[in-house]
Amino acid sequence: MNKLFVVSVLVLSALPAQSQVRRRVSRAPEPSAWITGSIGLFNGNDVSDGSTNSVWDFGRASVPQYRLAVEKGFGRTSSIGVTGSYVHAPFTYFGSGGDESCARCAAHLDVVSLGASFHVGGGLGLHQVLEGSAGALQYRNLKRDDDKTALDPVDGNVDPYFTFGYGFGYTLNSTTQISVVQDFGLAIHERKGLTSEDSNTLTQRTLRLNLRYGFGNRIRNRR
Repeated sequence: MNKLFVVSVLVLSALPAQSQVRRRVSRAPEPSAWITGSIGLFNGNDVSDGSTNSVWDFGRASVPQYRLAVEKGFGRTSSIGVTGSYVHAPFTYFGSGGDESCARCAAHLDVVSLGASFHVGGGLGLHQVLEGSAGALQYRNLKRDDDKTALDPVDGNVDPYFTFGYGFGYTLNSTTQISVVQDFGLAIHERKGLTSEDSNTLTQRTLRLNLRYGFGNRIRNRR
């Protein structure tokens, strides 16, 4: 009887001690980097350029935008990196006239951007997405539609820009996510040669569909 009592006491005293032991449990590997490809619908307003005495009116037409981002993960749902985008946009060019320009004509130009980016959002299933970027935006290859004549500024123009986006995503598996994000952004043009009535700010809005793929492993443990 005494032996049974001693054994019982030892077993009962050992249980609390064992319950306090926490084993390290490995989570599923997390991607260390992400690459995101996007296609969206871009639209903007108009920009006045004082150096060429012209206005580039985008007319709020929606045109395809192509975007690529490469980012490094630094949290379970956060990453930072670089992003670039490309738009071939129709616009109406209002100029001073002359042999190499036009008073008003239909034209196209390329809008190319490169900047730093961040992404917040992830986890299982449906989730919110916050994204942003800031950098440089270039207008280039301004050409009249009817005869492809180059329009001023023939060397293009570079402006600073920033965007902020909000949307929703869905995690398909540990390395693949899809999302829909609405971007709102501004590109600030120089005011040289402009009056207070002239707009030097391109307001850009883009609704885009994104496919996000993770690669590499960033393993974290929990107790």
